[in-house]
Amino acid sequence: MLASQVAARWFLRRHQLDGDATYFRLMPIADRLSHLDPVTQAACLQRIDDGIDYQVLLHPDQLTDTTPLYWGDLLHMRQYLDSIRGLLSASSSTPEDLLLLKQSSLDLVRRVVSFGTTFLYHSASDLTDDEYGPPFQRFLTNARLVMPRDIVSLAQLAAVVPEGPVALGLDATQLFCGGADWREAFPEGTDQSLASPDALLCYFARGQHDVADLRQAVSVFSRGFGQPVHWLPWGDRLSFPRGGEYEGQLGVQDLAGGQQPRLSALLEAVAAAKCVFTDTYHVAVIAWSLGTPAMIVCGDHWPRDYNAVIDKRYVFCVQHGLQDFFLKNVRDHHAVASYIQRGVELVADGKALRWYREAVRQRVEMIEPQLAGLLREAGSSV
Repeated sequence: MLASQVAARWFLRRHQLDGDATYFRLMPIADRLSHLDPVTQAACLQRIDDGIDYQVLLHPDQLTDTTPLYWGDLLHMRQYLDSIRGLLSASSSTPEDLLLLKQSSLDLVRRVVSFGTTFLYHSASDLTDDEYGPPFQRFLTNARLVMPRDIVSLAQLAAVVPEGPVALGLDATQLFCGGADWREAFPEGTDQSLASPDALLCYFARGQHDVADLRQAVSVFSRGFGQPVHWLPWGDRLSFPRGGEYEGQLGVQDLAGGQQPRLSALLEAVAAAKCVFTDTYHVAVIAWSLGTPAMIVCGDHWPRDYNAVIDKRYVFCVQHGLQDFFLKNVRDHHAVASYIQRGVELVADGKALRWYREAVRQRVEMIEPQLAGLLREAGSSV
């Protein structure tokens, strides 16, 4: 996730840890785009360019004499490992070798720090699997620190390793909510061309919605706040293939006029907005963390969507006391109207937003020094 990657670079830079940092990907980004036509490939590559020089992690030996910092969600979860198993064609290593350090020395594992991950979709079948369970437990038992972003994952880890090196973390993009100005994450400056004070924005790409019902919900959202809504062109078709099923069908104008804006322009637009209506986890988390309330509608789950097991959007809302901003689906128009009206009142009141930002700011200011201190203590490059 692009914003998470930018947050990693920003964190390391602010704590003077970036000088020896090496950034890894599991595969060349061009390989993931190889099935797209050349024009779409070029557009995607331009849009996701975050200015970070990545190396491809082909073998855990590349981590020798480093302090491995695993950053962001899913990286150690069985479902994710299985999903990338067929994509590591250039590597002789397995996902378990790279993300659980299955074949690596305990000395390397003991230097590992993992921040902002999640294990929401694990079941007892995963944890007791003969192939996954033992390396997962070895990793957790011996890592220096594992900080999942959510309370459900933390509870699960407490059952797997009751005295393990685990603590509640944050989503990596919630670092934008700390005391430092998030715009500093962009050394070249941010693009404010799309920022419109108190705009209403919407973006839908993760839930399965009836288009007519969703159009009605967006219309109610617009009437509730008394102003038009604009489509936020958040993700590319590679990462959000469902977005195209709703874009252009909801009776709203594209904020960027059909152009493909860079990340900083999108963040400035979200930060300036009055409210965002979305079904997409990271749009919601980033909006709240930039100071803009997000109203979240889940929708039905697509086939093979792990959110059907436990929905990460709902976990986020519960964890931060934002249940009033969550709606399961838009089928019941009366329920949608009540939900929107309540949201309008809460946005105008402002207390929920202040509560969220102050609580998260305190967590950021507590966690960041701890995380940076551990990385410094290890005494090797990140």
